[in-house]
Amino acid sequence: MSKPSLFEGPVVVVGGGVTGLVSAHLLAEAGAQVVVIEKFPRVGGLARSYQYDGFVFDCGPHRFHTENPNIKAYLDRVLEGHGVWFPRKSEVYFEGCYYRWPLHPKNLVQLPVPLALKSAVDLAVNGMKTYGQANFEDYVLRQYGPTLYQNFFKDYSIKFLGIHPRETHPDWAKVGLNRAIIDDKLQMQNLAQLAKSTLLQYNKAEIDFLYPSGGGLQVTWDIVSELIKARGGRIITGTGARLAGGNGRIEAVYAGHERIEPSVVIWTAPITLACDQLGIDAPDLPYLSTLFYNVMVEEAVPREYQWCYYGANDIVFSRVSTPKFFSPDTVPHPGASGLNVEITCREGDERWQHAERLTDWVVDDLIKVGMISSRRKVHDVRIERVAETYPIYHTRYPAELERTRKQLDRYDNLHLAGRTGMFWYNNMDHSMENAMQLTRKLLRDAGRADIDEKMLATGTAG
Repeated sequence: MSKPSLFEGPVVVVGGGVTGLVSAHLLAEAGAQVVVIEKFPRVGGLARSYQYDGFVFDCGPHRFHTENPNIKAYLDRVLEGHGVWFPRKSEVYFEGCYYRWPLHPKNLVQLPVPLALKSAVDLAVNGMKTYGQANFEDYVLRQYGPTLYQNFFKDYSIKFLGIHPRETHPDWAKVGLNRAIIDDKLQMQNLAQLAKSTLLQYNKAEIDFLYPSGGGLQVTWDIVSELIKARGGRIITGTGARLAGGNGRIEAVYAGHERIEPSVVIWTAPITLACDQLGIDAPDLPYLSTLFYNVMVEEAVPREYQWCYYGANDIVFSRVSTPKFFSPDTVPHPGASGLNVEITCREGDERWQHAERLTDWVVDDLIKVGMISSRRKVHDVRIERVAETYPIYHTRYPAELERTRKQLDRYDNLHLAGRTGMFWYNNMDHSMENAMQLTRKLLRDAGRADIDEKMLATGTAG
C-alpha cells in the first residue's frame, strides 16, 4: 500500500506542548492540514502557565536561551519584540548558605574549610583511582570525586528522582548537569573543568534569557495557537487522543468521538501511552511527576534569584523559582512575590494523592531558608499536580527504550517527539529544535526541499 503524502491528509499532532505546537505551526505554514489534540483545556504542555489573584506561575523556571539561529529567528517573529531580556541569576542552597550557580570564585571562600580541602585533595588524586561506569554514582565519583558526590550529588539525586544513584544511569548525571548549567561555553564535566570554569566566572557576564511580556510563558503558546488557526489548522482541547493501528500504519486517531484518518501522526504524549493504545507490552520507562506549590506572598523576597536548588534532606522541596524576576507582569503589584515551589513524586503515590498535607511544611521551609519572613505574609498557596514531568533514567532504560522504539517503528507514519514522547530529558529550547528537525525531515520526505531550505534560513516554513 502506498504511503499517503504529508499534504494528502491531516497531520495529527498529539499533545499541545512546545514540540507539538511548533511542529504544527511550521507544517501549517508549509501548507499541511494540521490538527492538534490536547487533553487539557489549554495548550502549553509542561510549559503552560497558571493564573490566580493577579499572580502568574509557570511549571517551573522556563525561559528561552539558545545559540541556534533558527530558533532565535522563530522567536523574533512569534513574539514580535514583546519580550523581556534579563541576565541569569540562579543559586544553590547548601548548609545554610546561598551560592551563585554556576559557581563563582567568591563562593569558594564561603565553602566550609574541610569541604574545600577535601575537594582539593580529590582534584589531585582522583585521576589515579579506578571507578566503574555502570551508574550515576560511578560517573560522579570518577568525574568529581567522593567529596562532591557525598555532599552535593548523592542526596539531591535521591531526593529528586526517588531512586539511589547506583540504580540511576550515568546519562542522568551527564544530561542533568548540562540542563542545570545551560551555558554551553562552561565546561563542568569533571572536577578539573569545574575548578577552571569557576575561576573563569570571575569577570564573566551572565548569559541573557528571553521571556514573553504580558503574563507568563503561556503568552507564547497562545500566540502560536492563533498562528496555527490562522493557517487553517485546528486545535482540539479538553480531550485525549486514541490511536488505532493496522497494516503498519496509524489508520485513525480518535479525539473523543471524532475519527481522523491521518497522513502523519506526531506523538508528543508519553511513549508508554502510545504502547498501551497500540497493544505493545508496557515498557519499564517510568516518569517522575511534580507537585507545584504556587505560593503568593505579600512582600518582596530577600533573594533575587530566578531559581534555586535545595538538596538538603531536611527541606521538603528541591527547587524554587521566582516568576517576578523573569517578568514583573507575573505579580499584581511590585511589593508582592510569587514562589513556585517544586516537590517531585510519582503519579498516584502518597504525596500525589495528599499533596495538601505538605502545604504547611512547604511554608515552614520557605521561612527556614529565608525566602519569606512569616506565615502572615502568605496570601495563598495553590497546588498544581503535573504528571510525567521527567523521564526516570534507571540503569536499564537505554535497552528498554530501544526495544520500545523498534516496536513503534512498525508504524511508518508515527513519529515520536518531545520530552515525553521520546523519553528525553530536555529543555524547552531543545524541544523547539526537535520540532524544527522533525518538520524538516517530513518536508524532505514529501519532496519539499524548497520549503525546508526557507525554514532553515528564516525560521519560517511559509
